[in-house]
Amino acid sequence: MNPYEGFAQIYDQFMQDAPYEEWLQLLYTQGEALRQWDVADIGCGTGMLTVPLSMCTRTCVGVDASEAMLSEAQMRGMEARAKVQWLCQDIRDLRLPRPMDLVISTCDVINYLTDQTALEHVLRAVWRALKPGGAFAFDIIGPKRFLMLQDGYWHQIEEDAVLLHQTRVQGTQIEHDVHAFLQVEADGQDDLYMRIEESHQQAYYDADTLVRCLKDCGFVVEQLLADFAADGSLDEANRIIVWAKREEVSA
Repeated sequence: MNPYEGFAQIYDQFMQDAPYEEWLQLLYTQGEALRQWDVADIGCGTGMLTVPLSMCTRTCVGVDASEAMLSEAQMRGMEARAKVQWLCQDIRDLRLPRPMDLVISTCDVINYLTDQTALEHVLRAVWRALKPGGAFAFDIIGPKRFLMLQDGYWHQIEEDAVLLHQTRVQGTQIEHDVHAFLQVEADGQDDLYMRIEESHQQAYYDADTLVRCLKDCGFVVEQLLADFAADGSLDEANRIIVWAKREEVSA
């Protein structure tokens, strides 16, 4: 099962603190230029960022490896009458239908690339997918949050669902064990719960390693933000936001 395949129907309930609004505000700083851009959101999940972003771009593509997540995204797009092309792809096999002005990847998707070889493979694929001078904007787990994930345990209770989330860290590798209980109706009974379990693997990359990999793959890093703040400390960041541009020379 692909990551989040089982969680697609309750994903949005437990992502209420995700920085979608902050991402939109950052992208809106591009002004009218954004309306002339072809944009792709890789690792788009249920389209919570993709759909509103598509309203202010020329074209928009949403990419995710989970068919279940894309099904939720497609329904969201249809309800909003958004024009989004949805593609079921693993970002390690990224093939976009046209060159892009901007590729984005949010909510730690890049951290799912669990070794530097896979990271550089995807960076080169994104480089090829961009127009000359195009941008790649994404976020990664910051040092402060990485520390919190070491032997961490969280739970979240909603009216019809419960989430239990345990994390372990070994070196730079992060293991997530996620358990959810979703209330379902069957034979007129509403006190039954479906259990969903998934395990995810991520890797932590410090800012210096990431900048070096981007440079090796043909990017120029224009901006590093700590929790979306230009004057924030990267060493104290929960999330590091990266804005990099494709160099004109061949990678």
